[in-house]
Amino acid sequence: MLAEDFDTILYNLGMAWLEHPLFHHAPVTIRFEIGGDEPVYLECTYSDENTEKPTPNPAYVQGALERAIMIYRNLPAPPGILRIDGYPEEKPVESLLKAIQQRAALPAPHEQVTATMMDEDGDTYAQVQFYWDLSKISFQPERLLQEIILGDIGGWNGFVSSVYLTGPGPFLYHLYDDRGLDILGGSRELLLPLYHQFNDWILEYNLEKIDRLFAPAKE
Repeated sequence: MLAEDFDTILYNLGMAWLEHPLFHHAPVTIRFEIGGDEPVYLECTYSDENTEKPTPNPAYVQGALERAIMIYRNLPAPPGILRIDGYPEEKPVESLLKAIQQRAALPAPHEQVTATMMDEDGDTYAQVQFYWDLSKISFQPERLLQEIILGDIGGWNGFVSSVYLTGPGPFLYHLYDDRGLDILGGSRELLLPLYHQFNDWILEYNLEKIDRLFAPAKE
């Protein structure tokens, strides 16, 4: 089952469960800055029911998408499992799945798991996990990644921090919103090429920690 395979990969990444932020709970990980130097919003606004809202800057969105796609295309291997989490307390499962499929151009999921989760305060909430076997579908990563990028700056927020792509190695690709991307790996050696190739995109705030893990030891 895909859910069991996903849990096995997570275990091999050194995590008992998905605990956010992933970067701070996985032994081997890199955090990349995805949003570039362009302004997030255009200066002009549009009116929606008498409320002015900022308009996402297409140049910013495109720049973030290009970074996310470039890293995606240079993963250790093509991802094999896609998992998208949803929260049926906010929207019925059928409506939630329909929104996911339409926005990400996805067919019906191969597996669907309902789970009861617990937040930091000890309160429980319902979660539904949708799984796709990417070897069996025509997958458009650019479309899904763009929707994640838009999610926190004017798009549908259902994809924010809810999308996970895993593959052999193992690794996990988690673009959480327009600002950042966590890559988890089963070993330092697996992610070393990404560390070197996209070093300029590593989030500066976490650079020292990441350098200690990946940079060669000084004699």
